[in-house]
Amino acid sequence: MKRNWIRKEDGSLTLEAALVMPVFLLFTVFLATMIRISIADMALKQAVSESTEIIATHAYPVVLAGQSAQSYADRWIRNHTEEELDLDQASSFADHILQEFGVDAGAILTNAVEGEVEKIMKAKFSETTGGDGLFSNDTLEVEITEFPSLASDSYIGVAATYEIPIQVPFVNQTITLEQRAYERLWTGS
Repeated sequence: MKRNWIRKEDGSLTLEAALVMPVFLLFTVFLATMIRISIADMALKQAVSESTEIIATHAYPVVLAGQSAQSYADRWIRNHTEEELDLDQASSFADHILQEFGVDAGAILTNAVEGEVEKIMKAKFSETTGGDGLFSNDTLEVEITEFPSLASDSYIGVAATYEIPIQVPFVNQTITLEQRAYERLWTGS
């Protein structure tokens, strides 16, 4: 008769584990996802900052080369037009012709520069994330928000966005991370 009152507890640990394990696994996946997003955000911030710094520090040779090219082009134009035309007049004439044909030289230059900045940024991002397969450069986009004039007190602004997919079961979402950096160009003046 006493045996009917004794409860069997076989399988109670299995039941408790079945209740707790999904919550534990969900927490672990959530934590891993948050760590991955944090790493991507820090890597993007460092890549944007370092790339902007590289561009700003290398502006001085570009300014010197530009000034040298302008003076050479001015002398060449003056010599070949018998002092009737200078670089400023030739430049405004060329701008007028490009406008007539619908060519935006500024947009072409901006796109070319953004392409090179994007290459630098992707290299820095890969270097920062360790170059493993966890982070892909395919969703990294770069935009120059403030284009420098290569004059004194000129700044360059770079913005980058990175889309990182959330790798959680039953969730098909992406998070867009964005970082910006501004740097004063060193132009020697």
